[in-house]
Amino acid sequence: MNKVIKTLLLVLVSTAASLLVGIAIASYLTVPRIPLISEGDRLLVFDPEIGAIANPSSQARRIYPAVADRKTFAFDIYTDDRGARVDGPGQQSPERVDVLVVGDSFTWGYALANQETYARLLSRELEASVSNFAMAAYGTTQSLQLLRRNGDLSPKLVVYGIIAHHFERNVSPCLPSYYPFCFSASHVAWDHEGQASIAPPQSNGVQRFQRHLAGDFLHPVTWLLHGIDVVRGRIEYGRATYRTPSDEQKEEAVGYLLREMQRSADEIGANLLVVYLPTNYYSAPKALPRVIGDISLLDLTEAFQRERDKGANLYIVGDGHPNQAAHQLISREIAKYVRDNGLLEVTNSRRQPG
Repeated sequence: MNKVIKTLLLVLVSTAASLLVGIAIASYLTVPRIPLISEGDRLLVFDPEIGAIANPSSQARRIYPAVADRKTFAFDIYTDDRGARVDGPGQQSPERVDVLVVGDSFTWGYALANQETYARLLSRELEASVSNFAMAAYGTTQSLQLLRRNGDLSPKLVVYGIIAHHFERNVSPCLPSYYPFCFSASHVAWDHEGQASIAPPQSNGVQRFQRHLAGDFLHPVTWLLHGIDVVRGRIEYGRATYRTPSDEQKEEAVGYLLREMQRSADEIGANLLVVYLPTNYYSAPKALPRVIGDISLLDLTEAFQRERDKGANLYIVGDGHPNQAAHQLISREIAKYVRDNGLLEVTNSRRQPG
């Protein structure tokens, strides 16, 4: 009997040791450190419907150390009580706004102070109040959901900044992340009858990301639980990478989300303007003009290419996000389009550009 017990104990200990070694390798040893330092409040909080939303009434600082072709840079992020990006701490959301802006990091203003973002500049150009609910890594899915949540601000105009990568983001359960595990988010999925809808995030990717970034896993229990969660996140990431939807599904998802965005804008009496923001001066996906239908579209590809041909650089060196000059250009082009088409003049129905 003693021999049997010893054998069982040996098997259990060996199995437990193997599992711990596996967790250590999968969750820690093969997950690279990222060139990012986060100070102040948490930038994001978990949301069971969307996945990640801006931390309301927060103050954070992001520092990116120098890498091969990029110098060290830092920027501050402040949010109001709704999570919209603002100039400084302690600001409250207005009861109503003229313009509600949604989008991803191109619109949020990655690496820039809020005062330098096109949303903030647009407020000055149009002499109108603007709330910016964009967030890094978002796609059309999260932009639609933030519009719905903040529709009670009764904007006259909704501006959505779309980039080519949103075609992929909208159908992926994992948003872009520095880490090789899933940053879980809402996404478009189809039921057995082929009907599209928005599916919730699979897990708490915000906690997974923030804990790994902070290194807050030194306690044995935390190390084990976080390690298991990272393994789960890597499995989710692997599935998302393996099960890549077809181009037709990506285009269908964009069309579905844009129609829902238009419907949501109509319900609150707002005009909707979709603005295509080029990456590296590339043209918009060929499918965009088709799937967008009769929704107002301002394609800024030619404006960006025109400035490039004059010798201007509109992207952050070694990064690819629009720089301060680009945001100034975007603001001017949007303001001109809005004025030329009277998009702030009608609040009870959608007005088509002339």
